[in-house]
Amino acid sequence: MNQLLTLFPLFFILNFGVPGHPIGEFSDQNECLVKTSSEWGSNCSACMNSKGSYRVNLRNDCGTQLDVVVAVKEKSNRWRTFRVSNLAPGDSVSAYACDGAGKYTFWTRNAGDNKTILPTDEEIQIEMNQK
Repeated sequence: MNQLLTLFPLFFILNFGVPGHPIGEFSDQNECLVKTSSEWGSNCSACMNSKGSYRVNLRNDCGTQLDVVVAVKEKSNRWRTFRVSNLAPGDSVSAYACDGAGKYTFWTRNAGDNKTILPTDEEIQIEMNQK
């Protein structure tokens, strides 16, 4: 019985994925991108009205460059996406929603790793709005 309980987490991960990461999309690089801050109502030159804006700042805490996609949710349920290639160790990415809902998500891969496919904007809209 104890062996079964020990194997259950492995069985669960292999069959259902890690919670928050669809099967096949989890990578150790996701642990490299760390939220350093977020704020509401910050001045945003791309927004007509910054009062409802939501901004999140993420930093690459690993020793390798990353390709990153960050999506920030608008109150309209649209996800505003930001793509950064070759994010250097210690560098940050800032992503925002003009009329923010306070939610964000991201995908990462080693810079230039064309075997790991990052989602398109359309795939992000479909996947995230199904949740």
